[in-house]
Amino acid sequence: MRLCSRLQTEDNLLLITLNEPIGTEQRAALAQAVDQLVGEHRPAGLVFTLGPVAGTAAVVSVILRTYRHRAKTGLPMAVATPPAAVRYLIRANQPALPVHTDTDDALSAVRALVRRQAGVDGPRAVTPETTGTAVTEHRAAGQRAQEAAFPAASLAFGTGACHARRTSSLVW
Repeated sequence: MRLCSRLQTEDNLLLITLNEPIGTEQRAALAQAVDQLVGEHRPAGLVFTLGPVAGTAAVVSVILRTYRHRAKTGLPMAVATPPAAVRYLIRANQPALPVHTDTDDALSAVRALVRRQAGVDGPRAVTPETTGTAVTEHRAAGQRAQEAAFPAASLAFGTGACHARRTSSLVW
């Protein structure tokens, strides 16, 4: 079993790629390897990419465990996996975790979460109704309401290129 990871140095995102299925006997080793990579790199965000056959129950269990532990520390995460059944399983168990079919979409979602944590939301339209102090409060309330109603929809926008400069691999 080979766990490939790469750290994108320009935006400090850790991309962990699994292409082979793992069983329950390897679940603890995978969870430990993920914790080790996150501890070593201390990324601003984490993206799991699963190959077509890598989405086993053990892998999903490790992803959900990692999400629960990293949510406490505020580390943004997303998952990219082609099989619809795996995406459904992850969403059914953790609706707040962004799950995408494409790696670039997952990276974009994590970048958006990182920017949101840093307080950089991007440009907003300014109209006569959206000027002044009361409007700023109104905008913030509207954004919170939109996020509550559509938590993942507001995070998935744009695509980004993936350029790795530093690579780490763990082999069992």
